[in-house]
Formats: sequence, structure tokens, C-alpha cells
Amino acid sequence: MIRFFILLIIPLFSTSQDYLRGKIVDSSFNPLSNATAHWINTESGTMSDVNGEFKISKKNIIDKRLIISFIGFESDTILIDQNTNSIIRSLTKNTNLTTIKLVDNAKNTYIDNNNPVKIEIITEKELTKAACCDLAGCFETQLSVESKTTNIITNTKELSILGLSGVYNQILIDGLPLIKGLNYTYGVSSIPGTLIKNIHISQGLASVLQGPESLSGQINISLKDYEQNDTLLFNMYRNNFSTQQANLNYNFKIGKWKSLISLHTTQPGKKIDHNKDGFLDIPLTQKNSFYSKSSYQSINKKLYTSISLRYLNESRVGGEFNFTPNLHMGGSEVYGQVISFEQPEIYQKLSYKINTKNDFLFEYFYSTHKQNSFFGNREYLANQNTYYANISLIKEWNNNKLSYGLSNRKLKLNETISSTINNKIDFEELKDENISGFFIENNFKWDKKAELILGLRLDYHNEFDFFVTPRTLLKYNLSENTFLRASAGKGWKTINTYSEHINLLAYNQDIDIDSDLQPEEAWNFGVNLLHAIYKEDAEFQIILDFYKTIFKNYMFIDYHGADHNEYSNYNTIHVVSSQNKKTSNSFQAEIGIELFNSLGLKFAYNYLNVFRVNESGKKEELPFNSKHHVLSTISYQPINKSWQIDINAHIFGPKKLIYNEENIIDHHNENFSSTYTILNAQITQKMDRIEVYFGAENILNFIQKDPIINAHQPFDPGFDSSHGVWGPTKGIEAYIGLRFKI
Repeated sequence: MIRFFILLIIPLFSTSQDYLRGKIVDSSFNPLSNATAHWINTESGTMSDVNGEFKISKKNIIDKRLIISFIGFESDTILIDQNTNSIIRSLTKNTNLTTIKLVDNAKNTYIDNNNPVKIEIITEKELTKAACCDLAGCFETQLSVESKTTNIITNTKELSILGLSGVYNQILIDGLPLIKGLNYTYGVSSIPGTLIKNIHISQGLASVLQGPESLSGQINISLKDYEQNDTLLFNMYRNNFSTQQANLNYNFKIGKWKSLISLHTTQPGKKIDHNKDGFLDIPLTQKNSFYSKSSYQSINKKLYTSISLRYLNESRVGGEFNFTPNLHMGGSEVYGQVISFEQPEIYQKLSYKINTKNDFLFEYFYSTHKQNSFFGNREYLANQNTYYANISLIKEWNNNKLSYGLSNRKLKLNETISSTINNKIDFEELKDENISGFFIENNFKWDKKAELILGLRLDYHNEFDFFVTPRTLLKYNLSENTFLRASAGKGWKTINTYSEHINLLAYNQDIDIDSDLQPEEAWNFGVNLLHAIYKEDAEFQIILDFYKTIFKNYMFIDYHGADHNEYSNYNTIHVVSSQNKKTSNSFQAEIGIELFNSLGLKFAYNYLNVFRVNESGKKEELPFNSKHHVLSTISYQPINKSWQIDINAHIFGPKKLIYNEENIIDHHNENFSSTYTILNAQITQKMDRIEVYFGAENILNFIQKDPIINAHQPFDPGFDSSHGVWGPTKGIEAYIGLRFKI
């Protein structure tokens, strides 16, 4: 009776004889997004949208058996009668772990074919193929994002897209731009992998709705919320360096409120110095975090709200092997770096459906970050408060969707850098930033083939006045399985010199900052082609990408005045704004294959050409990028078996180094790193509600030599723990873990 009622109210079904329209749901009639529907023994297939709905042509289809599949559910094959134009199909969740088929694994990472923006989605299941202890470690099985080390002593990371610094890609949490300033430097390592539901990666441009700051791309981390099927998730992890992690997720309901509480702890491992340079290869890190998310939906489903709380307390201790914070912190006898901070935040989303065509959305967050750090005999104190609010209206008209609204962001950042030797204050700044914006974006659809997004932002900055940010994104369906996307537009961001470039303090040189640093601006252009082939026992996906980023203005760190004749002091770092040409060209090709419902393969290649032109008109390749990067992944799970093996291998081509033979930074330097290979593997055994996983990273045990420049003279001006790192430094990392669900 319920199914009959749903069939009557679904608006998607038409009387067209050439197309089959349908909806895919679970046993509770919740829509299943990105489920696959394809005709057997053909290349004709499609995927369901966010409402579980799909449309597929019946033209020239002789064998009218339709196969429907989705991650974690039993696949279904339906014989479609010639007169049938609409269906609804309920899939059954696969609860027998001994009969899980790897046909679902093809959807562990996928492209959202219904979105004009090319968005690569990494699912929760894909994240379990590796240790994925935190966000920075969740990108082993793809090439779109590269996790890079910016300070080897504190193991600080950034997420690079298109070969550019991580500051140029916008990082969102649940669609909100929480990562900014102090939150950026340690934010990519602050989110436990077990708390992540999905990761949405957009290379190049993204929507203007979340702000103008996605110059090279956007990473949106969707955190978990209430899960009806799992009351409790417990995860334990330990590696051969004795680093230990534990995670606990608990789901519960109170009335109409559905809630998740998550606890995480990381405990430091043992001291190691495999390369015998006298410094710890891994900092001693202690991390404790709390996360809570509660959501409510009214009975008529018009009102929805969610409130999230997050708290993080973290400390990192690195430096010489004998460094002890209580004895040596801030002194000049034994070198060390100590990071200590706490970060509480709250954010809320509220949406209300005014009528069938109009919706109201309100979002806000408030975040604080208090940090106390020592870099040798320099002390860095910082306190940041960030507030953000967004009000928007969404209107559907004809086949179009219009979104428009207002946003406001306030950032107060207080930073002080002083010498512990003479108590001299080297730098002190109170930044009070206020950005108010108006945005409008329309999604046009024509004839089910073309979709165009036109977006525009007008932002007012309390110091730099007005900025206009236009963006255009186009998707055209060349066929049911071939999609072409193109994008063009602009992005901009303000500069937070120390909070977002904390590796400046990894040197002992004086730092001279231009008093007139202008916001960074860049234009980005991109093209993407995706083609899918569906066979009875195989699926293939071919993806081609090209992106070009051209900077109009950017921050340049000049280490010895190579671009400025008036500078001659090699012991001073100069931070300046530059309008000289800076360009990133990125080409990526990827082939994904699934065979016989048990074997998943991926082969990918990325080419980067990232350079700037100096004051003399000479082109300089930017350092620490491999022009050629190759990835291969294998995922195998035998049918009717409960174990799975996942292997990925990265081949990194030579990277330009910034130091010459005399250990002096030289942008003209032609020295390059060697080519190296990183091999990772993991085996997972599933037993009812328990999963045991064990694996190893860097199995080939590649270790770069001398990641710290002048390690034997840590208080000398030539010391550098940032720009000598281009590869692995700690050897093989073996680990074992346990996941338990109730």
C-alpha cells in the first residue's frame, strides 16, 4: 500500500515512451543518491541524483533487463516491459558480510554526474582502505589532492591542489568555511578519519555561495551525523612507532532530536631518529577532541536544523633528540619546537521550506583558536576569533534554480613574536578583518543535456574595499555516459602571513614583511571530460582534466633579495606582494576499471607545470612539485569472502629543490630530487560487526637524506626545517587497527 502511494506522488514520471524514469530507495524509502542503473550487456547507464531519481533511454535496447546497484546493498535486475515508463525500486541492505560483492567498491570514489561542477567524492568506505588517521592522510588513493609537509619538525601539513600551496584551496567543514588563519595550519590534521562521512573535492573553481577563496580548488569535508543502524563505533589504531589512537562514536535519539557524540585521542609514540641527524623523525603529538552534532526535522519536513560543537586540544613537541620542553624550551642549548593550542567552535544550519518552489537557509559559525608556540628561541603567541553568517533564499523556477543572499565574516587575529634571549618583540599585529558580501547564482538547465551555472559575488573588505568575483560553470551531456564540463572565473583571498605560513618561523633569519601586502587574486580555467562504459561483468570510467591558474597578484617570499636589488642581506627573508606572472598548468588522466564484481583497478597520471617569472624576466619553476606523478590502485575482495586487500603505489618524478650545493636558498637553482616510489597496502578482515585491519605505508622503505638543512647548527641563520623536505623521512610505517560496531 505504501509503495502504491509513493508511486502516485512521485512527480518525475512522464508519459514519454522513449525513456524510463525511476526512483531508487532503501527499505525505509529513503532515496539512494548515486546508485547505478544500466541496461545489461550495453554501455548505456546512468546514476541517480540526490533524490534517488534517474532517467535512462530505452531507444535501441533489445535486452530490457535493467541492473540497479548501490554501495552496501544487494544488486537487483529488473525486466522492463515495453509499456513501462516509470518504476520505483527498493534495494535491500547487505547484512551478510560473507557475501559482500565488490560491485559496490566502484562507488567508493566517484564523480557526481548530476552536478555541473566536477566534484570527486571520496566515501566513508573508501577511507577504510587505508589507516586515514586524520584528514591529511585521507588522499592516498587519488591524485587530485597531495598532502605535503611544510615543517618536518612539527610534521605540519598542507593539502595542495593543482601544484599550488594549500592556502589557495578553500577547505569547508559541512559546507562552511571554518578553516582560515590559525585554523588552517593545523586544521588539516585536526579531523579524525573515523569522523569523516564523505570528502568532496573540486579542482579549479567551485560555487560562489561559500565565498571567493577557492583559487585552485575546494575540499568539503562532510562529518558524520546520526546513523540509525550503528549505535556505537569504536576504533583503535597503533603503529610501529608506538603512536596510538582511539575513536568512539555514539548515536542516540531524544524525542525528535537525533544526535552523534564523538571522542578522539592521539597519544605520542616513542622517540626515533632513523636518519641519524640528531633530530626526531616524528614529533611527539598528543591530541584530544570532542565532537557533537544534533539534528531536528519537523513532522511536515519543512523545518530542518543541525547544531554542531567541536573542541580540540593539541600539543606537538619536536626538535633535537635530547630536547625536553621543561628544561630547554625557548633556550639556546638544545633546539626544539613546541606547539600547544586549543580550539573550540560551534556552527549551525537552519533551513525552512517556504513552499514547493522556495527555501530559506541560515548558517553561522563561531570559532576561537588560542596558541602558544616556541621555535628555537622564538616565542609565537596567537589568539584568533572568527565569526561567519550566511542568509540565502533558494528559488526553483521552470528548470532553473536561483540562489542569492548575504554573508559576513569577521576575523580578529592577535599575533606576537618575541625573542626569549633578549625579550625583544620582533613582530606584533592585531588584525581586525570584516568582509560583507552579496552573492547570486543561477543554475540553468536545457533539454536535459546542458546545464550552466552563472555566479557572481560582490564583497566589501573593511581595508581593501570592493571585490567582484564572477564564475561560470558548464556541463554538457554528449551522451548518456559522456559528460563534458568547463569552468572559468576568479578567486581572491587576503593574506595571513604567519598564521597561514607558520613555516617562516622554521628559519632563524630575520623576517621583513612589506607593509602593503595586497590580497591575492587569480583566474582559473578548466575542462573535464568523463566517459563511462558499462558491461555485464565490467565497468570502465575514463576521466581527463586540464586546469590553468593565472595569478594577478600573490605573496612572494624572497629569501635573499634575488628579485630586489636593494636587498643584499642573505640573513633576511623578505615577504612582498608580486604582480609578476605566476601560472599553474595541470593535466590529469585517469582510468577506473571494475571486473567480475571483485576487482577494482585505477591508473592515473598527473602533469604539472607551475612557474613564476622573476624581476629579470626569467621563468622559474616553483619547487617541490613533481612534473610527473603516477598512481596505481588495486582493490580485491573475492566473492563470498569476508576479507579485502587494497594496494596503492605512487611514483613521484623529480622535484625542483630550493637549496644549492652550499645550502643557500637559490630560486635559480637547478638541483632536483630523485624519482621515488611509495607503496602502501592494507588487508581488512570482517567478522560480523568487527573489522580488523593491518597494513604498511612506504613498504619500499624510501627515506630522503638530510630533510633538515644545517641540522648540526640549529641556532645558526642557515638552519631550516621547512624547505629541505621533499620525500618520506621516517621509513616503513606498519600499523594494526580494530573497528567495532554495535
